[in-house]
Amino acid sequence: MKSAKTIALRVLLVLALGIFMFAGISTAAEWQGLHALDEKELTKKIEAFKKELDETQDNYALLKAIGIAYHIKATEDADTFAPKALQSLKKAHELNPEDTVTLCYLGGATTLMANTTWNPIKKSSYANNGIAMMDKAARKDPDNISIRLTRAFNSKGMPDFLDRKDIAIEDFEYIAAKLENNSISLAPCLKKDIYSSLSELYKETGNDAKAKKYAAAASKLDNP
Repeated sequence: MKSAKTIALRVLLVLALGIFMFAGISTAAEWQGLHALDEKELTKKIEAFKKELDETQDNYALLKAIGIAYHIKATEDADTFAPKALQSLKKAHELNPEDTVTLCYLGGATTLMANTTWNPIKKSSYANNGIAMMDKAARKDPDNISIRLTRAFNSKGMPDFLDRKDIAIEDFEYIAAKLENNSISLAPCLKKDIYSSLSELYKETGNDAKAKKYAAAASKLDNP
């Protein structure tokens, strides 16, 4: 049975990275749809993409889709899938280095690699390199909501010594502001997670006023 922590992490990544979800996915270019698939469907898609890749070779869209699919799996089994995600996303990034979303996923996969080793030096290297890639993606494409959400949830889950809470707050606040002025529209469950995350982060930093503000905002989504 999956632990509550594992289930929660998967849910957050689905929410953060799969904003525009749909039930199926017909082409590798429609990578967002991967987050709506269950485990069995996702495995089938990976095999289909890999078979197509064998026939085409160096197909950027396929490598990106395969890497994202493995990234999803790596949140539950880093040892098995993080190296595969890293390999595919690295190749995709080399083929299209201007794609900031691929860069962000590559950064996320790199941080997940920290869970595959006991060596503290390697753990630190994976974490720092992954963080650097996500930060670079955010600098290059600061208005990309998927990137900001990915970095926000990733930063929120980082150990305290990496000092990523301020980055998480910055990204969540950016998205909250967009929601408040109706610049973007997100599902209520995702909005609740954003507000709840802000409340939790502000509580940890000692800002009780903002912690209560966002807790109230999250609570309203339970009772519209």
